[in-house]
Amino acid sequence: MSVPEILETVQGDWTGTSTLWLPWLTPPERESASTATVERVVGGKFAAVRYTWEHEGQGHEGLLLVGQTKAGEVTASWVDSWHMSAKIMFSTGSVGEGGAISVLGSFEAPPGPDWGWRTELRATDGGFEIVMHNISPEGEESIAFRNTYRRA
Repeated sequence: MSVPEILETVQGDWTGTSTLWLPWLTPPERESASTATVERVVGGKFAAVRYTWEHEGQGHEGLLLVGQTKAGEVTASWVDSWHMSAKIMFSTGSVGEGGAISVLGSFEAPPGPDWGWRTELRATDGGFEIVMHNISPEGEESIAFRNTYRRA
């Protein structure tokens, strides 16, 4: 299954919940309302997933742009007003057995080494979700951000 075929099923407007994990706090989860719009762009070759969420009463937004090469490699760029500030994260990956899109990128964490960031986008029963994980330099993975959506 291709990225355009997968994202065709989730094209449109959505409402849902965003959960941010901050493991140094108790409890670590911070939940807020979220909206998303999924649309095919650039002649249908890419999908743009625009979403909103909140943290500590301040609104945030993100954009995930996803495409797929003829050889099947999935490419993505991601920006988010809280997570990435003014940088773009580039990621690569694949489409899994169940049609889940999974890409891996990295971000700087000075003064230490870079950390990994795995993003998954998958259709669910009646909706879709975006799930993002931090990956430490030692390879330990932990959930960082999850947005779940239903039709608006």
